[in-house]
Amino acid sequence: MKNKMKVITIILVALIFLSTPAAMAAEDINLEEAVKILIEENRNLENARKDIEKAESDIELAQRSYFPTLDLQTSYTKMDEGQQSFDFQTLSMVEGPDENYSTSLSLTQPIWLGGKVSMQKEIANYSLEIARTEYEQTVEDQLFSLIQAYYGVLQAQGMVEIREEALDTVNEHLRIVKNNLDAGIAIRRDLLQSQIEQRNAEEELTAARNDLRIAQRRLTQLLTTDQIYDPSDPEIDFELDLEQQQLFNTAVENDPQLMILELNREIIKLNQKLEGQYYRPSVSLNGSYDWQGEEFMDEKSWSMTLGVNVPLYDGGKGNLNAEKQEKELEKVANNRQDLLENIDIEVEDSILTVEETKEAIELEQLSLENAAENLEIANKSYEAGVASNTDVIDAQTTYNQSQTALLQAEYEYEIELFRTIYKSGRLKEYFEDVINNEK
Repeated sequence: MKNKMKVITIILVALIFLSTPAAMAAEDINLEEAVKILIEENRNLENARKDIEKAESDIELAQRSYFPTLDLQTSYTKMDEGQQSFDFQTLSMVEGPDENYSTSLSLTQPIWLGGKVSMQKEIANYSLEIARTEYEQTVEDQLFSLIQAYYGVLQAQGMVEIREEALDTVNEHLRIVKNNLDAGIAIRRDLLQSQIEQRNAEEELTAARNDLRIAQRRLTQLLTTDQIYDPSDPEIDFELDLEQQQLFNTAVENDPQLMILELNREIIKLNQKLEGQYYRPSVSLNGSYDWQGEEFMDEKSWSMTLGVNVPLYDGGKGNLNAEKQEKELEKVANNRQDLLENIDIEVEDSILTVEETKEAIELEQLSLENAAENLEIANKSYEAGVASNTDVIDAQTTYNQSQTALLQAEYEYEIELFRTIYKSGRLKEYFEDVINNEK
């Protein structure tokens, strides 16, 4: 019985393990496929599309301001006793009924609302354009986040490979140390040093694998799936003109925040104009059909009313609100200037970083070549007995550091290329074919 329970427990643990994301087989994916999934599934993009739908509903609501409204009201009143009234036919006081029913069906049709509806509709149209622009901004933001997450996995995979190679190198050197120790041409201190380096290499490999797992989960979350992905290196097929003024002009032309500021300025102007419509009259037509009496729907009557409402005084609120809108216009102008200066700074920063990382790649390639040659010399010298074990360990460390630095420089360079496109507002344009195929 105990053996049976043990088998069942092992099976359950295995099933739980296999159901976790870490145990799932990684699926191959390229950058274009990741973009396709992002556009389809990303939650931030879905929320931005819902904001567009809400803005479209606001336009419909503004248009319906001229729609008629229909109301039904009914009431029943029970009194302690009927009301006394004088009957001129009998020349005496008579007591009326002690209950009363009242029902009214009324229809109100706005005829003119002082021009407010057309302006409210125009404001709603500008709000729709803002929602669409914010969606385009969200697409750009999420695409760059995807690129960072995608390259994050690639870099983590590269680190795992470097750590695996480092462990293999340490193990091979440890084998040589043991052989030399057996042959009497090495000391025990060399063995202890190499064993410590072996444990360090194993710990670094475990940490690299953990980093890879987290990087894959970040990519999975961005794509809103449960699948673990194994990305392939993207082919960079664009050439950037790193002329600052040209990139700045492109960024200004495509920057969504500038577009939103312009749209907000138009909305503020319309709100300012709307405040000036306060004193315009509004005209509406109201018709009602009423039933009232001691029985439900007893005596019938109807009425038709043409109403004109002319506001005369609002306590000075209109002028104060107009002044507030003027202050908002001043804020928009200040924000626009700050945004232009910030765009210029970010464009320059992107250009400098691209050039810096490009130079770093050349330097790290040279450093890696020197480190590889130095490691080879240290290994041969140790085998020949003219170098210490510490010299070999130092050479291994330098070689691993050079590999890591080159890996980081190469991926950082490609990320910075994409960042430059992102800052100039053309990242969506780069993936235009993939995105358009999803529409």
